[in-house]
Order: sequence, then C-alpha cells, then structure tokens
Amino acid sequence: MKLQLMVLPRSFRTAALWCVSGWFLISEMALPTALAQQTSTEGGTATTQSETQPVDPKPADTYTPDPGQADFDEAVLARIDAETPAELEAVSTLLESALAKGLNEENTAFAKKILGSVLLQRSQQLAAVMARVRGRRQIQLRDEALEVLDDAVENDPTLVEAFLLIARLNLVLDENPEKVVEAATKAIELLEDDPVQQSGAYLLRAIKQDSDQERMDDLNKAIEIDPTNVEALQARAALRMQQDDVDGAIADMEQILTEQPGNQILAQAVVQELVDRKRMDDAMALVTKSLEAKPSEGMYRIRGFLYRMQGKDEQAVADFNKALAMQPKDPISMLQRAEIALSRGDIKAAKEDMRAAIRINPSVAEADATIFVRCLIAVEEGRMADAINDMKLLAGRDPSSVDRQLQLATLYSRDERPRKAIEVLNGVLDRDPNNASVLRSRADALLSVGEHAEAIADYERAIDHAEDSNVDLPGILNNLAWVLATSPNDEVRNGKRSVELGQQAAELTEYKEAHILSTLAAGYAETGDFEKAIEWSSKAVELGEAEENPQTEQLKEELESYRENKAWREQQEVEENEVPILEPDDLIDT
Repeated sequence: MKLQLMVLPRSFRTAALWCVSGWFLISEMALPTALAQQTSTEGGTATTQSETQPVDPKPADTYTPDPGQADFDEAVLARIDAETPAELEAVSTLLESALAKGLNEENTAFAKKILGSVLLQRSQQLAAVMARVRGRRQIQLRDEALEVLDDAVENDPTLVEAFLLIARLNLVLDENPEKVVEAATKAIELLEDDPVQQSGAYLLRAIKQDSDQERMDDLNKAIEIDPTNVEALQARAALRMQQDDVDGAIADMEQILTEQPGNQILAQAVVQELVDRKRMDDAMALVTKSLEAKPSEGMYRIRGFLYRMQGKDEQAVADFNKALAMQPKDPISMLQRAEIALSRGDIKAAKEDMRAAIRINPSVAEADATIFVRCLIAVEEGRMADAINDMKLLAGRDPSSVDRQLQLATLYSRDERPRKAIEVLNGVLDRDPNNASVLRSRADALLSVGEHAEAIADYERAIDHAEDSNVDLPGILNNLAWVLATSPNDEVRNGKRSVELGQQAAELTEYKEAHILSTLAAGYAETGDFEKAIEWSSKAVELGEAEENPQTEQLKEELESYRENKAWREQQEVEENEVPILEPDDLIDT
C-alpha cells in the first residue's frame, strides 16, 4: 500500500515546522501589578522593590540546535513533495545524515518514522518496475526492494505495509518461505485493529506454512475474521479437496459463488475437479445454485457441458440456447450445439452452427473445437480421408491426449485400416500400458487382422484394469466371450470361460442387449449345451426384431445353426484398405 501523507494547511505547516525546529514563539505578557511592585510606606513614600533592593542580573536562556538539526529541517521540507526516486533518495540521505550527526530523543523518533515511510515508498516503486520485467532484472529489483524494506522496518518496526510487501516479494520465485512466514506473522501482530488486512496477512502466511495443519489453521483464521475473503476461501477449498474433504470444499465454493455468483473461471475449475472425482450431481448442483443467484451465459454453457456428459442432449441444447440468447456471438455454444446435431444425424444444422461460429470470429476456423466438428461432419458424410486428416491434426497438437489417439485409431478401424489403428494404439500403450480403454481398442483391431490369441490377452488385461478407468466393461466382457466361443482357432476357444463372461455382461446390461444375449448363446453352443444356446439366441432375435437391429439377419442365422447343433464360427478378419490418404496440401483444388 502506498503511504499517504496528510497535507497540512500552509499556516499549520509553518507552525509545525517551527515546533520541530525547537523554536517556540512566546508573546510578552505584562506582569500583574500586585506581583510587579512591592510597596513601602516608610517616610510616607511608595517605592518599588527595584529602587530599594537591586536584583542580580541573570543571563537570558539561549537555544543550541542539535548537530543534525539543519539536515533534519531540510529533510522535513523536502519530504512534503518528494515523489520521484531521486527526490526520495535525497530525503533519505538527509535523514540518515541528521541521525548520524545527532538529534534529540523526540526528533530522532520522528526522523526514523519519516525515513521508514520514504524507504517504503521507494521499495513500492521498485516492486512496480519489477512486475513489468522478467529474468535476471526482475530478481535484481526484488533483492534491491527487499534491502530497502529491511532498512524501512529497522527504522519503523510498526510499518505494517512494509512487512506485507516483504512477504509478497519473498513469494516471487518461491525462494524464501521462512521470510514469508516471518514477515506475515509480524504484519498479523500489527493488524489487530484491521480485520480485513489481517485476514489477508493470514492468507499470505498460510501459503508458506510447513504443514497442512498449519496452513488450514491460518486459512480458518483468515475466514473467521473476514468471511468475505474469497481468496482464502478458494485456498481452503483447494486444500480440503487435496485432503479428500470434498463436502467441505463444496461448502467453500458455494460461499465463494454467493460472494461472486458470476465467477465463471472458478466455477469451471471446481466443476472439473468434481467431474474428475465422479461427483457429477455435486457439480450440477453447484452450477445450478450459481445460476439461481445470477444467470450468466458462461454458467449456462458449463451446465450444458455437464448435461452432455450425462447424455442429456435435450437439456444441453436448452442451456446452450440460453447462453446464446444472453450472448448471441458465442461460438463455443454454437459448436457444442453442432456436435449434438451430428449425434442426431442432423448434418445440415451442424454445418449451419459451425459456419455461424466462423462468421462471428474467423479465427475460430482453426480452433480445436471447430476442427473436431468438421471431422465429425466428414465422418457422417463418408469422407473418411478428410476425417482422418482432421483427427491427425488434433492428435498432433496434443500428442499426450489419449482420447485423441483413441479417436484417430477408431477412424482408421472404420476406414478398414486396422494395422494403422494398431500402430497408433501401440504408441499409447508404450506410455500407459495398463489403459483399459486402449487395450480394448487394440484387442478389437487385433481381431480384425486375425490375431485372436493376442486380442484375448489384451481383453484379459483390459478387464484386470477396468476398475481404474471409466470403460465399457460389458463391451469388453462381451467381445472376449465372443472370440472365446466363435474363434476358428481351436487352441484359443474356451466355452466355459465364454459362458461366465457372457453371463456377467448380460447381468450388467439387465439382459436387454440383443448382441450380448447372442454372445451368451454362442458360449453355450461351444460347451455343447444347444438347448441353452437356442433359448438365449431366440431371445436375442426377439429383441433384435423389436429394436429393428441391423444385425437381426445374422442373429437368425446363428439361431438356425444352434437348431442344427452346430456351434458358430467367425473369423472377423478384414481386408486392409490400401488406398493412400492424401494430405490436405496434396489435394488439387478444382
């Protein structure tokens, strides 16, 4: 905080300076007659005491200024208008000179107060410059400011702004946590009558405390004396989340959103944390509460994302529409709405939203979200080469993204390029060998090239690690059960194991998925129990017909095979697509 000096009226300023110099103006006063004269009645004549009894003359009092008085007087005058670094330096030099030469006790205390304020102001100027530079120069300015502040608090140990700045400067580059705690502690002691600033000092100290308990104690105290300290609430929420006190963290976030209902950045961070912890209902409740306090396009957009993650596209579209009603030029909501349109097969609506987003902001055309929508449109239109090129671009922008690598592998598989898919997935598994989703995808691709034993190994590993990730466990169980029951390779088939896996998959899907009941039937057929195979295959056909399943004809063929006491066999090998995929730069614009 910049020191603010009280400006005195000119007449009062002059009087004050006289007092500081030690000169006191005393007006002459006539002595009372009764005290000034002594009467004598001798000889009937009144005479004064002076006339009858001479008084020994005494020397008048004389003023001797302190050795440093002249420098002190000059410094006091110069301090009034000193603002620039050079002016402040001149004042501090005069004050240091005055103190070195010598002043009386009162003026010494006053000189140190002034010197402390001058040094604080100089350090604040250095800190302001430091914030605008980087590298070695920033470190030099920080160190210089800290040296000046050390002198400031040595001269005035009550200078709370100096202690706060010492703490903040020591946070730069995170080099001296002990100094942060020491300076913040001194500030806390000096701020007993200022709860708001004291709360901020507790927050500063909490940042560099040694233990979580000490940090929590300081944050609790900061919030206790100032419940509106949003930064302290945010820090405590983060610490509580780190300690798995999710309910406490949510309570803090709700309090923050009460103070700042439109804090979209904070809400988004909290929602992401809750989503990562699979607490979707809590995330939804938090955003809804914020919207009830203050509707905003940002919060509607966040809730739209949450609805999409829950598969509630209708509610998601409604929220994206509300966001666009409040902010018509919102390309993010338009692109989200385009993705939903594509999931419904409405390519026209998706293209309209994508083009509108680009018209609003042409730079959006190269944004990841736009390229992703463009990729999905290409898939829906059967332009697989274009879709693959777009996904390669996205995967190249973020090589660490498993999702993008999986999506690229999926596109290769859909374009009948399973070996390209396996190549991509091998790279992911080199970095993350226990990723259940990637293992399942590689197993599917391995089946497509006839490598059944290797596919079975990947499926088994995927099941082992399924609990560690959000994967389609019924799908993995079903695919493994299917290859164990139907593979043409005698050495890999295992009917008993297939039935066990098929039953698990059927239970998880409540016996409502035709293709999973078909797999269970294939497992029974492999064990020789054709009665059970016919029972479950018949139910699969019945469900397939009711749902107009495109695989219904194959389901009927399987049933006929079991009626003939024949187990089902399926190679699943595909012919690799050898047509080169041209890069966008290789295409000829016609």
